[in-house]
Amino acid sequence: MKRKIIIIAAYIFLLSGIFLNGEAAAAGGSKLPYKDIDSNFWAAEFIVSLTNKGYLSGFPDGTFRPNQPITRGETAGVIAKSLGISLESNFKLKAKDVPTSHKYYKEIRKLAELGVVQNNEYFRPEEPLSRAQVAKMIALAYGVKVDSVNKTVFKDYPKDFWAKDYVESLADVGIIKGTSPTKFSPNQSVTRAQLAALVWRGIEFKGKVKSHQLIYDYLSKHYISTVNTAVNWTNETIRLVNEQRKKAGIPQVKEDPALTQLAIIKAQDMIQWKYFDHYSPYYGYPWDMANVFDYGFTRLGENLGRYFTRPKDAVDAWMASPSHKDNMLKPVYTHIGVGIKADAKGNYYWVLLLSSK
Repeated sequence: MKRKIIIIAAYIFLLSGIFLNGEAAAAGGSKLPYKDIDSNFWAAEFIVSLTNKGYLSGFPDGTFRPNQPITRGETAGVIAKSLGISLESNFKLKAKDVPTSHKYYKEIRKLAELGVVQNNEYFRPEEPLSRAQVAKMIALAYGVKVDSVNKTVFKDYPKDFWAKDYVESLADVGIIKGTSPTKFSPNQSVTRAQLAALVWRGIEFKGKVKSHQLIYDYLSKHYISTVNTAVNWTNETIRLVNEQRKKAGIPQVKEDPALTQLAIIKAQDMIQWKYFDHYSPYYGYPWDMANVFDYGFTRLGENLGRYFTRPKDAVDAWMASPSHKDNMLKPVYTHIGVGIKADAKGNYYWVLLLSSK
């Protein structure tokens, strides 16, 4: 569908502002479920959290055996359960060594169906899992974008190592760590405690992406933080914009978390690159940025502001400018996003994005 871009590029100084249009619970404090895990153990919080959620369990004698290597079957069981999806399926599992009676048959079948593990003739469920192998499973299970542009580099495997990109992409987002600052030990077996930490971090990562606190930048090939540090101001700005649209007799716009995330990125980008314009020296125009982050739209409008310290001041300033007001009150828009960030000097940058889909 042809995209129509509506953007106003006027610079206006007004109302003392300048604008442009255009879980883990801590292990301590609760009863520990295993007699061989105390609150000081490095992975206690991960183990307790996943146990409470029913994702993993210990042994009949009341132990967890944190340093025992975990098997491929056990790993599949924990990961599949942590995804929170139905394990029922008509998918045909090829593995001859995983009969329907196997304890983790459904979990292994589901991961094979999702492409997290290969649907091969043999799965070897009772064998231990290497750190390299688990890196691939974790990346695929929790939707981590894997690429070859990574800040983290380990020196104990060759540049063409099959799991290099999985390992380094996970390390960049803090899900996996090396056994030393320079070594990953790819062939070392994964312990039960290590898996608990990896799964917990994978769940946390996926949650941040889902809640728009983190996003993959297809231009830089890295994840960037997009935490909304001004939620109250964001909500108030949206309320005030809709109030003005209601007065004008036009449909109100609905908050779009993905559009707010895009607005936050633009605000952060202006601060980082020290500019105040619709055109970013890094991302280009707003529609270029939307494409980088895979945001779909048919129309897109942007208002920018700087130095305002209240949502009302920003909205009043936009309303006082005919061009900005026209952009903000276009009936065709259906969605809204607002991003507000402060620079090192405490100056606020405001980004209002409006779109129709």
